Amino acid sequence: MAPSPLWGRVGERVFFIMKEKFDIIQSTCIPIQIDNCNTDLIIPARYLASTTRDPQFFGDAFMHDLRFDADGNPVKDFVMNQPEYAEAPRKGVHEIIVGGQNWGSGSSREHAAWAIAGYGVRVVISSSFADIHRNNLLNCFVLPVIVSKEFQQELFDSIAANPQTEVKVDVPNQTVTNLATGHSEHFDINSYKKYCLMNAYDDIDFLLSNKDKIEAFEETLSSTLPCNEEEVPAAEESIETNTKAQESSDTPQEVAPLYVEASNEAPAEEPAEEVAPIEVKAKESEPFVPKKLLPINRGLAKFFLLSMITLGIYGIVVLAQISSEINTVATRYDGRKTTNYLWVFFLWGWLTGGIAYFVWFHKLSNRIGNELQRRKIPYSFGASDYWLWCVLGACVGFLPLVYSHKLLSAMNQLNADYNQKG
Repeated sequence: MAPSPLWGRVGERVFFIMKEKFDIIQSTCIPIQIDNCNTDLIIPARYLASTTRDPQFFGDAFMHDLRFDADGNPVKDFVMNQPEYAEAPRKGVHEIIVGGQNWGSGSSREHAAWAIAGYGVRVVISSSFADIHRNNLLNCFVLPVIVSKEFQQELFDSIAANPQTEVKVDVPNQTVTNLATGHSEHFDINSYKKYCLMNAYDDIDFLLSNKDKIEAFEETLSSTLPCNEEEVPAAEESIETNTKAQESSDTPQEVAPLYVEASNEAPAEEPAEEVAPIEVKAKESEPFVPKKLLPINRGLAKFFLLSMITLGIYGIVVLAQISSEINTVATRYDGRKTTNYLWVFFLWGWLTGGIAYFVWFHKLSNRIGNELQRRKIPYSFGASDYWLWCVLGACVGFLPLVYSHKLLSAMNQLNADYNQKG
């Protein structure tokens, strides 16, 4: 096995892992159906003493004691040595590992994440991960995806039936799909780590990307301090002034004694000062107050009637408002931005022969559905509603109104939740 080199240099810092932006990863998989696969299996302890950061070294060490016997010969029965899975990972091939439950248990060695990344894997799917190992994977630009045990077993069954089965991991929408069955599941990921993966940032890159904001904050902070450089004289000038004043004085200076003689007399007690009790009041958390309340009472009847009266203009305006509102509600969580509908209606739709309309409504519906799930709002809505009610339903005539109703209702609930919680 010869994994592709995964190191790069940026400025003066050398990176062990090549930082590649995460978007949609579609690939065949390596099924490692081992529950409680600990970090000692992922990379044996004897490799931890190495001082190299060569990715091929750690890639070769990945699952070494299961892949090779004591004489260094490949173990034919192990899955990674079988012809269907022996090919080294590359674009679209074996970039995903489907592992058993409790993947990465045992010691917290970061070398386990190095080995997985060095082998060329970009995604590990399991029903559960050891917490430290999961964070190590994220820091090494490997995405850990947690799915249900049922979906995990479905993936194992599909891959066993056809090793060429592909799995699609949609990072922006946080979904993983078994393309053999069409079944999908939503997975959770820390919003900060998701932003970093989608922009190929490590923690330092993230700070550097905000350098201007940090410097602006520091400049603002320094100007608000009670003492700044202009108000405090330089130490050298202060010392020189005091020295000259002492030299010009004719009166000898009294020098404090360097010691205090012991005395058997008890020191006089000074009356104690009464100290008023201090009342500490708990600071009440201030409720979230949005800069602008988003509308929560759009209804189908008003939408339909005004659109008919204005020859569709009202509907265009409402969709433009919705595209702006979903950005307000969801962008800081998913890092995405929906194009304003006015651009789609007046420009992109005409240039693409109408294709842009389908793409825009599909992505908008999918994004609204994901945000409803993230906020745990019990309302079912997604891209499937668009294709079912609006596209296929157009054959009946009035069924697109069902989609309009669901779209308006979904945005009403999202806006209401945002107005209350942010």
